[in-house]
Amino acid sequence: MDKEFMSTNNTINDTDETIDFKFWLSKFINNWAFFVLSVIVCLVLSFAYLRYSTPSFNISSKLMVEDQKGGGASSGSGAVGIDFSSIFGLPNNAQNELEILKSKSLINSVIDQMQLNVTIYRKGFINSVELYDEAPFAVTVNYKINVDSVLIRNYDIELLGNDSFSLKNGKDDIDIKGKFGSVIKLGMYDIILNKKVNYSPSVLGQYIVSIQSTDAKVDELSQKCDVQLSDKQSTTLDLSLLYSHPRKGEAILQTLMNLYIKQNLDNKVQIADSTIKFINSRLKIVSSELSGVEDKLQSFQQENKLADVVEQSKALVQGSSEYLNKLNDVDVQLAIVKDLEKYIKNSVNKTIIPNTLSVQDPAFGTAIEKYNDLLVEKGKLELSYKTDNPVVKNVDDQIEGTRQNLEKSFDIYKKGLEATKAELSQKNGLINQKIQSAPKAQRIFLDYSREQNLRQTLYLFLLQKREETAISKTSTMSDSRIIDPAKSDYKQSSPKASIVYLGGLIFGLIFPIGFLTLKESFNIKIITKQDVEKETSIPVVGEIGNNEDKENLVVLPGSRSIISEQFRSLRTNLSYLGASTNAQVILVTSSMSGEGKSFVSLNLGSTLALSGKKVVFLELDLRKPKMSTQIGADHSFGFTNYAVSETMKVDEILKPTFFHENCYLVSSGAIPPNPAELLLSDRLEKMITELKAKFDYIIIDTAPVGLVADALSIEKFTDVVLYVVRQRYTYKSQLGILNKLVSDRKLKKAYLIINDIESVKGGYYGYGYGYGYGYGYGYGYGYSHDAKEKKGFFAKLFKS
Repeated sequence: MDKEFMSTNNTINDTDETIDFKFWLSKFINNWAFFVLSVIVCLVLSFAYLRYSTPSFNISSKLMVEDQKGGGASSGSGAVGIDFSSIFGLPNNAQNELEILKSKSLINSVIDQMQLNVTIYRKGFINSVELYDEAPFAVTVNYKINVDSVLIRNYDIELLGNDSFSLKNGKDDIDIKGKFGSVIKLGMYDIILNKKVNYSPSVLGQYIVSIQSTDAKVDELSQKCDVQLSDKQSTTLDLSLLYSHPRKGEAILQTLMNLYIKQNLDNKVQIADSTIKFINSRLKIVSSELSGVEDKLQSFQQENKLADVVEQSKALVQGSSEYLNKLNDVDVQLAIVKDLEKYIKNSVNKTIIPNTLSVQDPAFGTAIEKYNDLLVEKGKLELSYKTDNPVVKNVDDQIEGTRQNLEKSFDIYKKGLEATKAELSQKNGLINQKIQSAPKAQRIFLDYSREQNLRQTLYLFLLQKREETAISKTSTMSDSRIIDPAKSDYKQSSPKASIVYLGGLIFGLIFPIGFLTLKESFNIKIITKQDVEKETSIPVVGEIGNNEDKENLVVLPGSRSIISEQFRSLRTNLSYLGASTNAQVILVTSSMSGEGKSFVSLNLGSTLALSGKKVVFLELDLRKPKMSTQIGADHSFGFTNYAVSETMKVDEILKPTFFHENCYLVSSGAIPPNPAELLLSDRLEKMITELKAKFDYIIIDTAPVGLVADALSIEKFTDVVLYVVRQRYTYKSQLGILNKLVSDRKLKKAYLIINDIESVKGGYYGYGYGYGYGYGYGYGYGYSHDAKEKKGFFAKLFKS
């Protein structure tokens, strides 16, 4: 037994930190009603939340962004259907269109068109419901300040009859009675309420009109609206909007798409208008030049009377017509290239290039169109981003790269035209040599005719392009089209009943678990057996139940109560603690007063006496003696008298007890001023030696070791130390006193007795003591089954 005790003491601090699932399972099972109540309450709250929360519906639509390159105004270039984006490094614009659809400027346009910053609600008992066209009246707001500076205000509207209503706002202390159609002057704006066709004076009610700034509404809608690419390889966009009113949400999303398509068309019209403006300016110049040449030709003919010059020069003109026409074509191309080159070479000028005047090479027509698209795209992005934004700078870099490529290409193309012109001029020179032999007047006439033809050809070309651009402008179609119009889901997207109820169920289970766990973590007293096992490894040899009768002596002859059976179990356990057949000296102590040392000592002694053993009680708690008082004996004469006397014998202080003939008592005697010194005297050892010869057991009731060291002075005479702790009374930290004393070898053969354990069903979580009475004793959570005291269900529900 000593080896086992030493091994136990050496592992006092080796506590098991694993989770005791049986402990927690028992705790939760014993509080099943708390769990059921929590789940019911949470499910009721979930139902109330679903009943009164504002639902959200998902409104969705689909939009296609078509990459129509080379069409429209560039049809004259002959490059229809050809995509040069890979050559010039121009990106697909689907991602850019996505950003435009999400831009705040576009959402701002939707809010302005639909007046979404003014919202009407039907007032309910708990929450209010947003209305759309079903509202019985409309609200017109005339702002006195900038709409973006308007503070949000809610006005309570109560319909009073056919023509009147009341308007209230507690924050601004407003209480006005007005009539429909009349102006109500408020601080930031004037409002007018007008009846709608569905207004009925018989159906009165209360409403709320909410007025807020456009910026606030833009932020609100931006969070609810989302645009995503349907697929990375496609140019279709999925638009979605979460809104509480499905029909109103459909109207908002549809308006958003319509405005986007309209802006797309406006951008194309802008390009066409720019082209027409350029052509008109060129027509004025060419028309003036053509008129001047014709006037000179007419004057020359009149002065030289050359009515038949044409017939005379017909042969030469016909001979040189082929080269002349080719030179005219080259000159036209050079004139156009030079005009367009002015736009390209000026890096500061970001004006759209009129792509209708593209040269005969189709690649240039497409490149110019790409350049214009980038300029338009930059204009769109600047609606959503600042000029220093990386997205805008990226487009600027693309514009500059495209411009430089066009500039180089035009230089090369212009040199090619000039070389062609030089070659044609050389060939035409041969014919001109022949013409030199003609009369001087005929040669001058031919020069005038050539210049006239050149200006006339250029003039006709500009007229043709102006008509083509005007037709293109009229027939312009957007690059985007709606595939699926805005449509709301049939069922609300949030809150979902299944998720809310599941969350309520989970929280209903988690809350009591968290509550019980938190309560357990804040508990500083010994409540459960696990509390003892966590704090110390000292063996528990006895577990004594709650003494509900409040009697000091519960073990009497013929007693069959639960507590008496527990003391008999303690007596059995003590029989295995000592191998010696000599008298055993048992020291009973605790951490502090009130833990039941005297109660345990008396009833343990009575239990031993019932088994035929002779027992003597030593009341050595000289500071606050209680044992004598508990059995009705006088403690004024006893050990202190014996200790200070050299001649007094032990038999003189022995007192028989009333409850058993084998039990005797040595009272403490008068309370001395020096109890510690008396316990260190040789008279104590002499008394214990004499008592060992007369009795089988000596039970010593001492002072608590957590307060004074009296018990440690007696420990050397004892065979067993019983350390009493009390449920809901002893602090967990006080077990550290016992651990320290045992580890320092100041207490040898120490064992624990747990006192005042409440009655619970199931005992120690299924390991209790029934004794055939249908009750068990454990210390945990539960409610009393005592037939004498049936406490209320909820009074014990939260008891720990």
